[in-house]
Amino acid sequence: MKIFIGTDHAGYVLKEKLVTFLKARGYEVVDKGAFKYDENDDYPDFVVPVAREISKDSDRAKGIIIGGTGEGEAI
Repeated sequence: MKIFIGTDHAGYVLKEKLVTFLKARGYEVVDKGAFKYDENDDYPDFVVPVAREISKDSDRAKGIIIGGTGEGEAI
């Protein structure tokens, strides 16, 4: 299974921990960002690429999206 993961600044620290955790357990993880903490970034920059990847192969690809409230990410 391939796991795509993405977040804006609100979930950056948690995302980094999750990537390490999942890779240590043998999952193939594709990090779609953010790649550094930037309080001016916004969730669409990272959520949309994750959603696009999952839509290509929803049987084998899964996604993890992290956000401040989850409201925008859920849309």
